[in-house]
Amino acid sequence: MQRIVRTLWPTLLALALLAAGLGCHGQNSSSEQAAPIAAERAGESATAAPINLTILFFNDLHGHLMPFTVKKDDGSRAEVGGIARIAALANMIRAENEKKGAKTLTLVAGDILQGTPMSTVFHGRPDVEALNMMGVGAMTVGNHEFDFGLDNFLARKDQAKFPFISSNIVWRDTGKLVCAPSASFPLGPGLELTVIGATTMQLLYTTKPENVEKLNVIDTVKSVKHEYDKAGAKGPVLLLSHNRAADDEAIARAVPGLIAVIGGHDQILLTPKKMVGDVPVFQAFEKGKYLGRAEFAIDPATKKAALLDWSYIAITAELAEDPAVAKMIETYRSQLDARFKEVIGASAVFMDGERERIRYEETNLGDFAADIMREHTGAQVALLNAGSLRASIDEGPVTVETVFKVMPYENEVVKIVLSGGEIKSVLARAVMGTRADEDGGFLHVSGLSFKIRGKTPEDIMIGGAPLDPAKTYSVAITDFMAAGGDGYKIFTARPALKTGSPLRELIVDTIRSRGTVDAKKDGRITRMAD
Repeated sequence: MQRIVRTLWPTLLALALLAAGLGCHGQNSSSEQAAPIAAERAGESATAAPINLTILFFNDLHGHLMPFTVKKDDGSRAEVGGIARIAALANMIRAENEKKGAKTLTLVAGDILQGTPMSTVFHGRPDVEALNMMGVGAMTVGNHEFDFGLDNFLARKDQAKFPFISSNIVWRDTGKLVCAPSASFPLGPGLELTVIGATTMQLLYTTKPENVEKLNVIDTVKSVKHEYDKAGAKGPVLLLSHNRAADDEAIARAVPGLIAVIGGHDQILLTPKKMVGDVPVFQAFEKGKYLGRAEFAIDPATKKAALLDWSYIAITAELAEDPAVAKMIETYRSQLDARFKEVIGASAVFMDGERERIRYEETNLGDFAADIMREHTGAQVALLNAGSLRASIDEGPVTVETVFKVMPYENEVVKIVLSGGEIKSVLARAVMGTRADEDGGFLHVSGLSFKIRGKTPEDIMIGGAPLDPAKTYSVAITDFMAAGGDGYKIFTARPALKTGSPLRELIVDTIRSRGTVDAKKDGRITRMAD
């Protein structure tokens, strides 16, 4: 079993317990539990051993229930992920802990939906069923939980045998919380762990507006602090977050008594863990590639917790699968329409949709998709938000399923008219993020070229001529963008001509008609040195 970034403190356990306010008198070598601690109860002398707790966690599964292949830096490929493997690993750890008298809790930091044909076709039913089967304790709500509509979100919430939690999503008309703000887990008499949920304030513009029009999102820092103040006397408190990493850090600074923040949304592997004051912040990358593990010792007398150990366990082909979960996934897989396996053509090159690049720079996949939009509509310009492209296309045969992974969203291409000045404003929004931001609002373009200096678009050319601020241009975008998605509110004031053509289907048709595609970058977006 491969582990990375493991920080082991078995020989320093006594010091860790002292730091948490535990009076340590010894160590049990078989279970690494501290020896009993003297405590006064009802006038009598009593002993209480620290409670050992393992938190298992992952985030941003994005429908990747089945194992999949990734391209490594050296060009080789490896199979990773698979919810049946994660379930088997979690069950093994739980069984080991039961023998030692330790507790185990599995948490999910949001965005289980959207990203694979299985998740799209069944609108997340198998995703939730898998989490039910593996005994998940709680899940914070991610922005992509709403991608199939509000009614579907509520159906998945009802399907779950664990709570969907969020302390800051409220109904727009009443201001009442949509979900429970937190979940509690008993640790012993008069002692419980509270897990607070928090959802990104980007929810309202990173999701199709009609899917969240009945919702509002309140300040994450204030909402988490409010819940912490209510729960603090009951025992340790942990934040299960689906926010930008910077927002998690702000919460940790405002609520320094949290025992940890387990995050999602940015889809990063926080290694080493981030320390914000005394609060450790974790995030286990994406798509079930890792299972995070954090070990705590909790003193029943003081109700304080000490972090003893943490690791990220890579989910690789060597790991066993849970047979019941694997069987359930296979049942859903067999129901998928045979059209997903249809080979529609081939790619002569690797078409780059990797998050760290496609959300910051020109890629051949971004150019390819934007060109299709412009060619289909006859528009002078096409603009496509990078967040709509969710995977790469490997060199070789391309199936319908491949395209669904690249673009899981049902984005219809629409056509609007913008002035040159408005296009410049749109491009200024597109380039506002840094590489680390991985901004889904970064735009891929067709019929247009420009340079980026710092956070400013320069030398904008359309059809080989300089942009004229006073002139109007026809522009192809998606209905998601037309509704103001990714913060492009400027589009909402412009009448949109619907084409009736989902971009995903246009990509399928284009690859099928060409047989083999050879997508290349042509320098339409250039980043300049500041």
